[in-house]
Amino acid sequence: MTYHARPKWENADLTDDYIFNRVMTDPDICLEVLRRILPHLHIKEIEFPNAQQEITIAPDAHAVRFDIYTTDENGNHYDVEMQVVDEHNIAKRIRYYQTASTIESYEKGNTYNHVDDSYVIFFCNFDPFGLGLQYYTLHKHIDNVPEEIVDDGQTDILFNITSPKHNVNPKMQTLLDVIAKRKVDEHDELVVKLKKRIAYVKHNRKWRAEYMRLSIYEMDQQRRLEEAIKEGREEGREKGIRRLISSLRDLDIEQGIIKQELKKQYDLTDKQATEYLERK
Repeated sequence: MTYHARPKWENADLTDDYIFNRVMTDPDICLEVLRRILPHLHIKEIEFPNAQQEITIAPDAHAVRFDIYTTDENGNHYDVEMQVVDEHNIAKRIRYYQTASTIESYEKGNTYNHVDDSYVIFFCNFDPFGLGLQYYTLHKHIDNVPEEIVDDGQTDILFNITSPKHNVNPKMQTLLDVIAKRKVDEHDELVVKLKKRIAYVKHNRKWRAEYMRLSIYEMDQQRRLEEAIKEGREEGREKGIRRLISSLRDLDIEQGIIKQELKKQYDLTDKQATEYLERK
């Protein structure tokens, strides 16, 4: 397994969660990335970015683990995520991240009127909503008056890094091109910093070893997932479905992924898969 993990590390780039996190913990890089995404905020400084920060919404709830989490000088919260695989649950994932970020703000003792603004930013290696856009900005609006935006302090921004379009400002386009490994201006200050930081990360023995351990764990999880699917197929439809759900839950696989596997392995509709998941 280590043999397979080594070339994965050597070929890993910014679309890899681990590499992305280690690069973005550089405060100067993280600050410049946020400035390019949200130039109108004129962000002056940020707290040291936390990688994989975990926030628990409730004692009996799954904790939310942010890729990169930081705040600016005005107390605004920023969660920056790299999404490599389309798990077909992006909207609900965003809602969960926003909930966790908002609760973190309220826990500081802020009132409703003074709660900090929260920005959840996803870099997706796919089109998150399948509408062909290069980026999506989400806000709540009033259904009866669609153009009326509800100012609740929450903003969601999703970039489709695979898009060939150029609908963002030039500096933001350069950032997307770097992530997508397209040709870029080598003299751009952020490009220079990113390349130096990636090289630094790749030569860090501690991080390399940690990446190897995580890769081996992921490979083991994938093997166990495949075995659970195979065993479920061999036991008959009803029993197999129940066993597959139980096995995937034991592996702590997310509900959305379990639903996708049920639909794929047993040709279920979305409604049927949901009904199986809701059975006691």
